[in-house]
Amino acid sequence: AMLSLTAYHDIMKVHSFRPVVQNEHGMWNGFKPGEVVDDHDAALGYILEFYPDLLPSFHGLPTSAQRSVRLTQCKMDYNMGWLVQAEAPPGALLTTLRKTVLSGNVSQQDIMFYFVHWFTDLSGAFPTPLGGSEKFVLNFPMKVLGSFASSFSIISDLGNASSETEVYESYIRWRWESHKPALGPLPQGVGAVAKIRLVLMAQGNSKMFLNAFSKLQEADRKILCEELARTGCEGQRYQHDVLKDGRGPAFLVYYAPAFLQKAGLLDPNGALSILAEILRQARNMWPLKTAASGVNVTLKIDALKAETVAGCRSSHPEEAWVLEKLNDKTAIVSRVQLPKADETPDVDWSQRAILNFARYFRAGSMEVPGLEI
Repeated sequence: AMLSLTAYHDIMKVHSFRPVVQNEHGMWNGFKPGEVVDDHDAALGYILEFYPDLLPSFHGLPTSAQRSVRLTQCKMDYNMGWLVQAEAPPGALLTTLRKTVLSGNVSQQDIMFYFVHWFTDLSGAFPTPLGGSEKFVLNFPMKVLGSFASSFSIISDLGNASSETEVYESYIRWRWESHKPALGPLPQGVGAVAKIRLVLMAQGNSKMFLNAFSKLQEADRKILCEELARTGCEGQRYQHDVLKDGRGPAFLVYYAPAFLQKAGLLDPNGALSILAEILRQARNMWPLKTAASGVNVTLKIDALKAETVAGCRSSHPEEAWVLEKLNDKTAIVSRVQLPKADETPDVDWSQRAILNFARYFRAGSMEVPGLEI
């Protein structure tokens, strides 16, 4: 089944292969009849569900193996990197997967197959045997590979009545306790989860980051302690952290590990303060609400992942880094041109917040409508 999946896993990246939802199938996974299934994983899932004979190597598998393969194409919001690097809160990472596990429609074998198929994702990232082999063997550190493989047995506890937060906390605790060199006793109390998650995000230089965390300005450290300890799961709390405020939403800072690993190598204190500023402005956009305790919002910061702290803090007077709210569940960081004092803004600035990475902001006498600086 795994060899079969590897052969056709990414064929729907060829746009001309992507199917159109047929009328007899009605609405399918958010796609209307007549619409092209424009997500390559979903497109393959559609073929596997309705036209399996188009892929003989799949069609010839036993029924149980077909079920395992189909599960890999389900949208379960699970990203192995989000776990290994503690990038996402447990709600964003595990809620959909746990519902699938508890539905009774999948077996333990199906779940473990789903995890292992991530390795075919890695080796299949480049569409040639040589390119795929290099990606898997040369560009994937053994340390990270070991973290991936070791996570499988812990995540399998989702099927044993463990909550998302219990499984997640068990994993990050194990990573701290097995860290080499040893980091000392497991953190307890205020900032416990933040410290562990930041160590996993950094993927190296752990003691340097922990030292930088302890020297942060109190306001920045408080933001990180609180926001990184929100679970995104209604009624769930971490056992080793004192945060009892269960309101939400929780934030997934997409590409935070990549940013910390690059920018934090030279200036860990500055990188952590920038992360705190992003979370601060996000919280202003999404005030805490009890009704949002099970909600997760994604903050996309890929524009920063190749930046240094100095690069983030140096900008032209007519430019600024902003956090822009795209919808109820997503915001994005980008560098934008500021409108001049005599210009009418051509975008809705009420959906943007200026990110004060440099601890100051200069915009002459200009006032941006809808923004507080």
